[in-house]
Amino acid sequence: MVMAATAHVSAQGVTDAMIADDAKTSDNVLSWGLGTQGQRHSPLTGINEKTISKLVPVWSMSFGGEKQRGQQSQPLVNNGKMFVTASYSRIYAVDTKTGKKLWKYEHRLPEGIMPCCD
Repeated sequence: MVMAATAHVSAQGVTDAMIADDAKTSDNVLSWGLGTQGQRHSPLTGINEKTISKLVPVWSMSFGGEKQRGQQSQPLVNNGKMFVTASYSRIYAVDTKTGKKLWKYEHRLPEGIMPCCD
């Protein structure tokens, strides 16, 4: 019974209140621009002019071949998972600690629809 309750808690979705407080927290990035004001300000202080030269990549990810054009949105992060869109109607879920692709969704547009840039 405890396991079922724990699973329910961890599966809860993002709330409006969580999005409103997005800029005040540092665990997740739940909205474009870090909150409803879109200011993109983070409260994190660990990265600054003294520490930035010590940053090193932990992992990287390819969105496909040269013609795939890569990432096309600001990633959203929730509970250790990053969600990001790429060209040609693709969405990826990625483990933030390992960079492992958890899943990929592709949606073909109906014939005759010509989107900008794709």
